[in-house]
Amino acid sequence: MEPVYKWEPITDEYKTQTPQPADIEAESQQKLREIREAAKNVWVEKKAPIGIRVFTWYLFCRAGLYALLLAFLASFPQSGTSTWLVSNLGHALPGTAAREKIAQQRELMQKQAAALGYALPDDATAAQESPEQIAHDERQEVMVFLLIAAVVTAVVAFMWWNRSWKVRWITMFYAGAMVARAGVYFFAAWASGTGSQLPAAVMPTLLFAIALNGFVFCYLAFWPDVQEWFEEQR
Repeated sequence: MEPVYKWEPITDEYKTQTPQPADIEAESQQKLREIREAAKNVWVEKKAPIGIRVFTWYLFCRAGLYALLLAFLASFPQSGTSTWLVSNLGHALPGTAAREKIAQQRELMQKQAAALGYALPDDATAAQESPEQIAHDERQEVMVFLLIAAVVTAVVAFMWWNRSWKVRWITMFYAGAMVARAGVYFFAAWASGTGSQLPAAVMPTLLFAIALNGFVFCYLAFWPDVQEWFEEQR
């Protein structure tokens, strides 16, 4: 009678239980919840500098304010509040001051001509728009400005939220350039002996802007943990 050889594997891996589909799904859901929770609390866990958090939420609030003003102007274009917003925001837009100056010059020419008893040529007043058309154009310009400002501010806010190192350098460059520009202007005015020739009412706002930009530059450049906060995402 021939001997019987019984072969057995040298390991017990074949005895392990095969994972069931339900167990795999539960494990995947658990890992997904952990990832979402970690992403939600990343600023708390990493202890983001307080200045970064304040500035980021400021940008989000500012973008929301731009969007609300745009929606209000589009929904109630003829209301008194819309007219007030357009008149106040429109003065800050590029080209508005020049357009208003031209309109004032044309109006002055018409008054002088009427006082002297003669009429202006047709080509002198042909390009003059009606007040209604001017108000409509100004409202459209303000709405376009609010749309662009809302989009740009929201994009910058998300860059700060995602800890983009590029936005840190861009902000530092902008703030430093503003301070340097003001410094060169005041130095040139002092060296020429003519003075700044700025209205006294503008000086407090200008000095505040210079101090604020200087603080932003120094904070982003030298404050502890700020560089590490952005470098971790590179």
